[in-house]
Amino acid sequence: MCTDSTCSGSSGTGPTPSRRALLGAALAAPVAPLVLSAPPTWAGIERPRLLVFSRTTGFRHMSIETAVATITDLGAVHGFDVDATEDPTAFTHRGLDAYDAIAFVNTTGDVLEGAQRTALKRFVRRGGGWAGVHSAADTEYSNPFYTRLLAGGRFLAHPLEQPGLMVTESATHRSTRHLPEQWLIPIEEFYSFTSSVRGRSRVLLSIDESSYLQDPNTSNLPTGPENPFPTYPGVSGVMGDHPMAWTHRVGRGRSWYTALGHEITMYYDDRFTQHLLGGLVTVLKHGRKHRSRSYLTLSVEGRPRR
Repeated sequence: MCTDSTCSGSSGTGPTPSRRALLGAALAAPVAPLVLSAPPTWAGIERPRLLVFSRTTGFRHMSIETAVATITDLGAVHGFDVDATEDPTAFTHRGLDAYDAIAFVNTTGDVLEGAQRTALKRFVRRGGGWAGVHSAADTEYSNPFYTRLLAGGRFLAHPLEQPGLMVTESATHRSTRHLPEQWLIPIEEFYSFTSSVRGRSRVLLSIDESSYLQDPNTSNLPTGPENPFPTYPGVSGVMGDHPMAWTHRVGRGRSWYTALGHEITMYYDDRFTQHLLGGLVTVLKHGRKHRSRSYLTLSVEGRPRR
């Protein structure tokens, strides 16, 4: 089993189906309705609180509103409160102290400035949880601490949306333990990254690169009727070792990231919503436990402060 510092290779078993067979299976597979598992048990009297942040300064995903609504519904059923915002002024020391975890959901571009970045860094390093969904890896390129939240797994490229075969690498983590060893996704945009995070994080999901076409890269493309499917030359999405979800410690805090969540249909697939719920519960439980121990610290003058 993987630890936070060492991870084994891909755990896929058996022959890999052809792309034609995968496409046929994907087109025939119905989207599962949302089925919610039993609520987790939370320590303490107050409900955990999650801040969902979905600001974009670059590409804006059509799935953002559906993603936020899904997370809000998950919170209502599973016992945690959700506040959603696209206002970066929410990122202050005092403002973030009200939360156990923060989720960046399909954010893009630089979405925070100096003091706001400092507040996020302080929040996580003092025990808070952070979760990233899909294009959270396409965010805050000029922020070195944010790169640490991603374990260095920065977005590089993506091909056109298509079916793909996920490989479950952890049968015990709460965000993947409900999944089979291999999970066929009917249609999704699959990210490639600047480097594999294996060895810097605990890999939870990977993708079988033989099950889909990594190229041509269709990121950052010009649009127009004269060239509806242009290519972006010079960048290949082939990684070899291709993690798609992972978790690791950052200071006292914990980070969890999934590359899935581009397509609106993903939020109506019970396998994905359980995956997302497991990641959110992971960082909420971590924040609830570890931030409670670090709320009171001593200032330079020796006075206790939050």
